[in-house]
Amino acid sequence: MGVKGMDDLLRQWDWSEPPDLQHWQLLCQVAEREPWGIEHGLVAAKCVALLARALALPEETVKTLSLAGLLHDVGKISLPPAFLHAKTASLSESERIRLREHPEAGARIAQSLGLPEMVVTAILHHHERWDGKGYPFGKAGTDIPLEGRIVALGELTSSLLTPRFYRPALSPAQAIIRLEQMAGKELDGELVGAFLPRFPQLFGVGALSTLQNWHQPVSVDAIAFGEERQVWQATTMFFRQLLWDAERLLGKGFCYSLSSHLDHWCALHEVPLQVRHGQLKATGAWWQSLGDLVRTCRLLLSLIVNALSYLLGATFVKDWLENLRHALPEPLDAVGIRYGLWVWHEPPAEAEVKVKG
Repeated sequence: MGVKGMDDLLRQWDWSEPPDLQHWQLLCQVAEREPWGIEHGLVAAKCVALLARALALPEETVKTLSLAGLLHDVGKISLPPAFLHAKTASLSESERIRLREHPEAGARIAQSLGLPEMVVTAILHHHERWDGKGYPFGKAGTDIPLEGRIVALGELTSSLLTPRFYRPALSPAQAIIRLEQMAGKELDGELVGAFLPRFPQLFGVGALSTLQNWHQPVSVDAIAFGEERQVWQATTMFFRQLLWDAERLLGKGFCYSLSSHLDHWCALHEVPLQVRHGQLKATGAWWQSLGDLVRTCRLLLSLIVNALSYLLGATFVKDWLENLRHALPEPLDAVGIRYGLWVWHEPPAEAEVKVKG
């Protein structure tokens, strides 16, 4: 993905607050040297956030660590353009030495940008390994700063899910096996144990058993941002159609009252959504998982269903919303079904569904 593609993405990015433009530009420079640089950084950041929340770290720390995950490979901009794009064989010894300099180069860049010390430390140590076989210092165990161990796990998880020159992307089931194998060796075993129960949220599902039976790789584009975009489009298009039809049936005053009620409720309960002039705006963090977004959209739609059912009767509302759902483009309706957005339905026997790769 080039810079123009990145500009296009930022214009479409409306399901959460996007990362800082300067950070995007740095990722674009990484992507000029290594395929999937943007997607790899985003997925690493999401994994870091999942782990940091599993450790019950303060939200500001989660945000800071996620930034370290996003920019962990920023030192690769010190490499020549296309350095890793054309590789079909193993790196030479001189190339390997050059590549291993990127954590220190990245730490210098982060420091020069005035990023928090936690970000600098995490970038510097993201290739250290629990067993002491990492680089640049060969530190082992708890001698590796916690932020370095956290970002190392996020980076390795993202690497497993991302295609490489020497192998295709692994499936979620294969990634789980590899993470379990690395626990206590390359990775801090306690961190792996804390992360794995949260790992399904990256794919919008709730149970680890779902991923353990998921044997097909997932498009890294879908993991990084593609699926969030579809979930958000399904939710916002349904909401617009609902307001248009409600205005036709019940008048502008009703629509204004409903929008104000939703906006007030979201603010009161710190739900990362705003309703402005009949439009939904997401205010969640860019490092949220797909699971976070799905839960937020379900919550909003549940609130709408409950409010309308109280005023108009559950049977009428269910039939009305069902007709609106069928008016959506089929791909968006399918996304809504896949993630259980249409909350007036009885839950299916198998409620957890996979991201389409």
